[in-house]
Amino acid sequence: MNLASERRDLFRDDVPTAELIALGESPRSVDADPGTITSAFDRVAAGTPDAVAVTDGATSMTFAVLADHADEVARGLITLGVAPGDMVVVCLDRSAELVAVLLGVLKAGAVYVPTDPSYPVGRLTHTVGDTGANVVITRLIDLPVPARTMSPEDLRGLAGPGHATPARTPDDPAYVIYTSGSTGQPKGVVVPHRNVTWLIEATRGEYQFDGGDVWTLFHSSAFDFSVWEIWGCLLTGGRLVVVTCLDSRSPERFRDLLVGESVTVLNQTPSAFAQLLAVPHDEVDVRLLIFGGEPLDTQVLLPWFDAHPECRVVNMFGITETTVHVTEQTITRALAEAASRSVGRPLPGWYIYVLDEYGSPVQLGQTGEIHVGGAGVALGYLNRHELTAQRFPPDPFRGGIMYRSGDLGRLLPDGSLEHLGRLDNQVKVRGHRIELDEIRAVLQRHPSVSASAVVVHRAAADDPNTARLDAYVVPAGTGTVDTDDVASHASASLPAYMTPATITVLGMLPLTVNGKLDVSALPEPTAGTPGPASVDGDLASRIQHIWTRMLGTDIGPEDDFFVVGGNSAHAVSVLAEMRADGIALRLVDLMRNPTPRALATALSST
Repeated sequence: MNLASERRDLFRDDVPTAELIALGESPRSVDADPGTITSAFDRVAAGTPDAVAVTDGATSMTFAVLADHADEVARGLITLGVAPGDMVVVCLDRSAELVAVLLGVLKAGAVYVPTDPSYPVGRLTHTVGDTGANVVITRLIDLPVPARTMSPEDLRGLAGPGHATPARTPDDPAYVIYTSGSTGQPKGVVVPHRNVTWLIEATRGEYQFDGGDVWTLFHSSAFDFSVWEIWGCLLTGGRLVVVTCLDSRSPERFRDLLVGESVTVLNQTPSAFAQLLAVPHDEVDVRLLIFGGEPLDTQVLLPWFDAHPECRVVNMFGITETTVHVTEQTITRALAEAASRSVGRPLPGWYIYVLDEYGSPVQLGQTGEIHVGGAGVALGYLNRHELTAQRFPPDPFRGGIMYRSGDLGRLLPDGSLEHLGRLDNQVKVRGHRIELDEIRAVLQRHPSVSASAVVVHRAAADDPNTARLDAYVVPAGTGTVDTDDVASHASASLPAYMTPATITVLGMLPLTVNGKLDVSALPEPTAGTPGPASVDGDLASRIQHIWTRMLGTDIGPEDDFFVVGGNSAHAVSVLAEMRADGIALRLVDLMRNPTPRALATALSST
């Protein structure tokens, strides 16, 4: 077939609707049993009680021990009055203990709501209030939330005799994960047990998951990639290796962990994987590398293919509202060399529709909005009935409901999907899905701000690690804006990855003739979030100078290294450069004190 005929095939405009709909389903089929997460876990634990389930540094839990710990958590919750269907907020760092707590919440028949201890108090308070949770399992001291806070060991100490045996069905909610929301508040996505167990069964055979596999728990439990890591591993009998925050931010430490623990299944966002690629990785011996969370530039994989020709590499497109993954595409060297944007075909049980603004399928090769139907569609948004009705309309093609993703895509003649970005103002920064309108709404709640805009800038268009959020604000009335105060206001409600790196004051926002924000007319952002003028001559000034040179962007004294674009790969180079300048410190010092002023203060006090 010549190029002209291939192009005609791609852009055909005479494909019947029924054929277009059929193209949007998997060529594979599975006999999935949509049971509960707990029943699936219990089967594995009963069959291999002495196999190691979780490894956390020097600590290991067998399946039997993990089941016992979880059962104690469940009985402790029941003692506190937690009933089936109640929501329990879990705010813990990645650990074996976290895994036992999540399983324990499910064994109590309750719904786990994961949050991250690094989130600001305002976000945690909103989550507790929105869910109506009466219990928060955390190690944070004096957390000001309208619920009882309990440490895991205190909760287990309340456990009464017997076993937790709540009657739950696959249709009951298993977890609620909060995603960015255009109203200025995060929205909770409610996902039932059956979605998770179906996801595992839809992938188990294709990827040959079994008890010989070793997975990593690399991602925060508040990021739905962790759902796949935790339950994908445990429900197929594998061993889950906890990756600490320190290990996740140091590519050398992470590589050594992969080698030392003989990891076979590795799940990564492209941004995180770029850090691993930056260090020697020949000794890593994973058999399966799965990408998700953000768009993948396949060409960056060529060095990996050179070093690991036997490793299967899979790119998966997914959404929190459709249970982690939707499509699968095995990436070959040929696809990588061609810079393929294909995310493949749906998993068995999931359906893809590419529809126009009227809800009709677009023709092959034409761009439309990606809709997802089938086994992975969530129950909706917690306490957001109107938004649920908008984003989860009826599926007119197969029945049930589908999800309007807000993503642009097009179907190819072989049924694979090309992902072409976002329809709206939602973006991905370092693996996190962010809705810029949420940040705008937070900024505009500050009394001195009347209008705002937030944009993503990348120092290098093809490098997701250089993504940075820049904010523009307009003063209210004839007043002025204290950008330090606005920055503090934002950081009190937004996690670090959603906090703008810069805040620039404008007299007015530039608009198009249609009255929309003219992003192209926005000026270059002010260098760093404005703060106290100069700290020339002191240690903070020297740190600023080095960071500015190494990161390629102006750094202010209060700029967070990891917010303005720094990552672990950068950190290694920056530490070496600082040592060469006579500033000796460890990676942990930078992680604990990520701004020049804080780092200078910490170093001066030692």
